[in-house]
Amino acid sequence: MRTIKAIPSKSAAHRALICAALAESDCAIICNVGSRDIDATRACVSAIKSGSSEMLCGESGSTLRFMLPVMGALGRRGEFFPEGRLAERPISPLYEELIAHGCTLSPKGQVPITIEGKLRSGEYRIPGNVSSQYVSGLLMALPLLAGDSSIAIEGKLESSNYVDLTISVQERFGIEIQHEPSGFKVRGGQRYTAPENFEVEGDWSNSAFWLAAGAIGSEPVCCTGLAAESVQGDRQIADILRQFGAEVEISGDPIKTASVTVSPARLQGTTVDASQIPDLVPVIALTAAVAEGVTRIEGAGRLRFKESDRLNSIRTVLAGLGADIEYSETGDGLVIKGKESLTGGRADSFNDHRIAMMAAVISARCENKVMLTGSEAVSKSYEDFFSDLAALGLDGNLERI
Repeated sequence: MRTIKAIPSKSAAHRALICAALAESDCAIICNVGSRDIDATRACVSAIKSGSSEMLCGESGSTLRFMLPVMGALGRRGEFFPEGRLAERPISPLYEELIAHGCTLSPKGQVPITIEGKLRSGEYRIPGNVSSQYVSGLLMALPLLAGDSSIAIEGKLESSNYVDLTISVQERFGIEIQHEPSGFKVRGGQRYTAPENFEVEGDWSNSAFWLAAGAIGSEPVCCTGLAAESVQGDRQIADILRQFGAEVEISGDPIKTASVTVSPARLQGTTVDASQIPDLVPVIALTAAVAEGVTRIEGAGRLRFKESDRLNSIRTVLAGLGADIEYSETGDGLVIKGKESLTGGRADSFNDHRIAMMAAVISARCENKVMLTGSEAVSKSYEDFFSDLAALGLDGNLERI
């Protein structure tokens, strides 16, 4: 059996770093992971503490979308410098809501993205089918305002587990958020109070690739340090792999340090609604590519606005390696007819960390080598990914070029 410890959750780390920066006392954030996205948030919270207006947010959508409303709530000028595709990714309707509540922002498409003025309390309206990061950013900012505020969610909130994670981290820093039938109510005048330290829990999103490797490989993979009862939505990968027919065993403390072991089995196609778990789609797709029958991945339209057009990237890479994969009729998902193995060949990461990881893991079920270009994209979230892949003995059919 192959065993690996989960790296800290990137999603939880973003939130903890920002909450700690807003607290009056110091808090040690325990998060030992190499990630360009986390480095971007660290740089921005350092700028808050030093009084700088320069926000080097890199390619991190979380950093930009969280820090914009926070700077507005602080009444501070911020100059955000996005890199890569981030400058092209949407920030509406957060952009319009910040302007409607007292802030001035630079014209859309202009770099740097600047914000000035003081955010006002009141009612904010966010459609549920756009990025949940807008909601999380407002939830972190609005408690700092003098008056009470509300966030009305129009329609169903997708990726709601990421908002639950935000609220969970805020609770550790003494902030109360009230759920309402239509959204959230946020009491103004609250103060962030720091715990002595905050240890970031294990990351389900990146660990999902190792668990999938156990399902499609030749021997079990055990991932330690995961909280089975975490509010991270991507813990659903355990149930999804069971849907495919894999053997999944969870042992240990389900709240703190559980171990999750996935063993190979005869996999069968299934149907997955990805509207709440968009980051798992590359993992689901690679598993489906070598599962018998047809897998349908639905509700994944928002993937077109990730680091790459991720629906297209997944389809292009897996098809190039020999998978039978097409867009769904609605265009918001994928239809995959599984094969015993793929042929292999050349794959490009599209400068997308999750696409690079997908290609690397599926190489174990390819007849010929997978020659991966753009592998450095993994440093966005997991700098040591390829070292860990090698330590697990899963890189034998992979060549990085």
